[in-house]
Amino acid sequence: MGSQPGEGIIAHETPPHQVDLPAYRIGRYPVTNRQYAVFLKQERRQEVPDKRVWMLREPPADKLDHPVVGVSWHDARTYCEWLFRQTGRRYRLPTEAEWEKAARGAEGWRYPWGDDWEDGRCHHSSDRTQPVTAFPEGTSAYGCCEMLGNVQEWTSTLWGSDPKATAFPYPYRVNDGREDLEAEQRLPVVYRVHRGGSHRDDRSKLRCSARGYAAPSSMIGWRGFRVVLDVEEGEAHAEDRQRPETR
Repeated sequence: MGSQPGEGIIAHETPPHQVDLPAYRIGRYPVTNRQYAVFLKQERRQEVPDKRVWMLREPPADKLDHPVVGVSWHDARTYCEWLFRQTGRRYRLPTEAEWEKAARGAEGWRYPWGDDWEDGRCHHSSDRTQPVTAFPEGTSAYGCCEMLGNVQEWTSTLWGSDPKATAFPYPYRVNDGREDLEAEQRLPVVYRVHRGGSHRDDRSKLRCSARGYAAPSSMIGWRGFRVVLDVEEGEAHAEDRQRPETR
């Protein structure tokens, strides 16, 4: 996790370090408009992402397979809670460590496909989103798509209260307070980490280790999310340990 110091590398991305994670499953794609629409139909009190675009709680017909955007961190968590009620299985937002592992693999590649930039593997330098299946060539070693570009993705991780400096520098430690989901109840200002960059970014800003932050209430047209499914201990032991644990 993290990057070596160097040109274009921001200090809060450094230093590189190893993080051991328990087994988990992560969405192959970000949550789409099609999936989010099912949630909205059942949760009538849930706010629509963008009323200028969504009509009668339905997304544009030509964007069903685009990632949902305009959702706050709280909206994303509410969606995970709804999935739990629907399935009885524990869904949540990924930590930034889980997100980064899914993006760069055990080898710690700079990009999901390797250490060298290759055109045509992610969506960037654009003013609009693309379907989540548009760039299969950018799939990570764990089979995850859309890890760079298209939309930024919320994580559960705290940045802190100061936008100029994170309260949780590396190395990443899961028990040092950065995964406090209720921090807003004790802090007047909170920012949460998002990952992956968006369609608005140029290639210089896109790498698996890049970190961003935003207020949890922020609802912008280039940020979405994907979900993590907690793996039960027995289920984890039943898996072939040589296979990727992310899905």
